Amino acid sequence: MNDKIRFNFPEVQLYLAFIFVLSIVISYFDRQIGLFVFLIFVYLVYYNARAIKYKNNDLLVDFKNLSIDMDEISKQTMLDFPVPFCVINEYGNIKWNNEKMTDMLSNDELIEKNLGSLLNNLDIDKLIPKANEEIMSMDDYVVGDKHYKIQTVDIAKNNQKAKKYAVYFFDISSELLLIDKYNEIKPVILSVQVDNFNDVVESAADDFRPLLEADIERHIRFWVEKKDGILTKLSKDKFFCVFNEPMLKQAEEEKFSILDDLREIELSNTIPVTLSIGASTYEQNLAYTNKNAMSALDMALGRGGDQAVCKIYDKTVFYGGKSKAVEKKTRVRARIVGHAMRDLIKKSSNVLVMGHSYPDLDAIGACMGIVAICNMLESPVKIVLSSSNKSIDDLYYKIKNTEGYKDIFITHDETSKYINEQTLLIVVDTNKASLTEMPQLTEIVDKIVLIDHHRRGIEFLDKAVLTFHETYASSASEMVTELVQYVKDGAKLDVLTAEALLSGITLDTKNFAFNTGVRTFEAAAFLRKNGADPLEIKKFFKGDFENFIVKADCIKNARIIEDIIAISSYDKKIKGPSLIAAQIADELLGIKGIQASFVVIEGINGSVQVSARSIENINVQVIMEKLGGGGHIDTAATQIRDKSVDEVIKLVEETVKIYLKEEYNK
Repeated sequence: MNDKIRFNFPEVQLYLAFIFVLSIVISYFDRQIGLFVFLIFVYLVYYNARAIKYKNNDLLVDFKNLSIDMDEISKQTMLDFPVPFCVINEYGNIKWNNEKMTDMLSNDELIEKNLGSLLNNLDIDKLIPKANEEIMSMDDYVVGDKHYKIQTVDIAKNNQKAKKYAVYFFDISSELLLIDKYNEIKPVILSVQVDNFNDVVESAADDFRPLLEADIERHIRFWVEKKDGILTKLSKDKFFCVFNEPMLKQAEEEKFSILDDLREIELSNTIPVTLSIGASTYEQNLAYTNKNAMSALDMALGRGGDQAVCKIYDKTVFYGGKSKAVEKKTRVRARIVGHAMRDLIKKSSNVLVMGHSYPDLDAIGACMGIVAICNMLESPVKIVLSSSNKSIDDLYYKIKNTEGYKDIFITHDETSKYINEQTLLIVVDTNKASLTEMPQLTEIVDKIVLIDHHRRGIEFLDKAVLTFHETYASSASEMVTELVQYVKDGAKLDVLTAEALLSGITLDTKNFAFNTGVRTFEAAAFLRKNGADPLEIKKFFKGDFENFIVKADCIKNARIIEDIIAISSYDKKIKGPSLIAAQIADELLGIKGIQASFVVIEGINGSVQVSARSIENINVQVIMEKLGGGGHIDTAATQIRDKSVDEVIKLVEETVKIYLKEEYNK
């Protein structure tokens, strides 16, 4: 048999040809022997042909048997397929199904039944693959008490007349159960800090101070133990906490009740006890998760404290923030920052300073204060500003017309002339790079100083090498005024700079009525001593007759919702809407019973300005953040593009109602 197989190799033809030639040669010398060799050649040809024929017949039989076996195997495999499986047409009607499918649907008669109707009227289009797809998947579908991953495969894609699809149901219930168990044990790390711990304790009577400290720790420890967590005290005012992810969800549902519990502690302390919490769900590893928690705590502190900031995977959620930041009595921080900034300026070749886009008097005033500091240190300085606006026109042109300041402003295009490796950029009155006068400048310049008083949001200028961020400060102008006094001993300001800084403080405090502390008056006194004239400053706030009419119409058209909210708008586009909207919002707070006001006005550039003001307990910062803006607990704003005034008003009303429902169940 093995010999026969060898004759079937392709080189046999070569051997036969050689034998044929050999028989001819031998016949030439001896015909008898040549004839004998030729007969052998004929026999070999005949034998090889028969061998090939029999071999091919054997192969055909083997292939036929294999085909029969494969048909049986395919049929048996389909019948015994370990997952529910059916074949449907393009309309979703079942043409065939296995027993697992029958068991899954608890139905013995599935043929010609519509699969979509059997699956709670599921749209069959969601199951059938599109023209450019071969497989369609549905990750989680519930049938009875089990979860399935559904996959549909086009099994007749080459047959345009008869569309058929194989639908597989893979049971993923155990996988989901395992995921749920994993989620239940995933750790959540919390960084906890008592706000202004020393000030709170010092505000209590001597006899009550140990009790106050113990009561604070007892409340925090009891709250963590209720969550089945562990708590480690790192210092007198800082704690490290770990508990499982379901407990974080429970804390969220309770709106972090520990914040309210601590605020209610009264042991002769005159300053309320507030807490800041930074929480993070598990990310990559424990070290990275702890870093996230500490970052969340920094954000909570940067927003004024008395709140919890949770970094939950790809989103950041805020809770609390009902209290205003407590003013710090000492200027230690201002002195340290002032000395550090002096060293940075001296080591820099030049300084560029800018505020937020569409700047107000506080931004320009703070910029002028930085200019004064640079002049004291004999460092070249320029203010980046593309153009003036209605809210700063009077101060802007007064600066431009004053000797020594005529060329102080540069446009965006001119900044390239003043940028090198040793350039220092100082950003004032905003902590978001995207809101600065020239956002790309924060990417180009390596050395950045940040000075701001607004509460921190998700976006923050982390790139800054020096940050002076105090949410208790009334304004950026107040903060810069304090820095001026520590950059150089016996510092003095020219009258124009003093007036610019005082106008910024006056604007953000609403004539020293809001967010005003002892240090605010001290800063104002320093500026007054340097020649700032309140009568000159008042001129910066004067509006024209047209603006007066706009304010009158907005106040007249104001609507009251939920008995405590005033909302107003103007039906025409105006130039410089931010200042006038803020002024109208302030006026609306004068209505009896109104706790918050919102004014919506569209500017000539197409963006809609929303200014928000509040008194008492409503946090307008949280409301404005939901609309893409920010600010303080009682003063906030946002700009919205690509929406009409009516659409924005509706959006504001919906956001306010959601806030009131969440906070006060109104």
